[in-house]
Amino acid sequence: MKRNVSCMLLCAFIALLSGWAGYLLGARHRSIVCTPETVVRHDTIRPDIPEPEVIVREVPTEVDTAAILADYFSEKHYLDTIIERPYLRVEMTDIISRNALLDRTVVVDYRQPVIYNNALALGLDAGRYSCVLSAGYRRKSWEFRAGYDLYNRSVVLGISKDLWRW
Repeated sequence: MKRNVSCMLLCAFIALLSGWAGYLLGARHRSIVCTPETVVRHDTIRPDIPEPEVIVREVPTEVDTAAILADYFSEKHYLDTIIERPYLRVEMTDIISRNALLDRTVVVDYRQPVIYNNALALGLDAGRYSCVLSAGYRRKSWEFRAGYDLYNRSVVLGISKDLWRW
């Protein structure tokens, strides 16, 4: 009886000690879980155009007033490609007239790449004592093959999995 009580007390002490050690060791290795950012795609962005500050200065020489007025009232269109990537293109168009920005347009063209998960394959394996003609079906990273060994005159079956891709 005395031995059972001492054995139970020893087990309780070991359980308490291991729980305390696990708590202390686990508290040091806690990490913050980061949530991924949400990507928002827009087609066209039209920001508000701020009013410019106008400073008038005298011109000290003779000038061609007609050319200045023609330039002032002409409308200039500027097209600038900001980002040029295989799947992403961002263009900005500005229209300027009368020393003011009349319109600004940002066009985002995002083409998501097409990912193919299925494929049919046809292959020929040749060796010293074998010549295997096979056809296969690929689904994601698995490929299932069936073929015929022309040298040994037998049916061949196969399966493979991609370990990593680059």
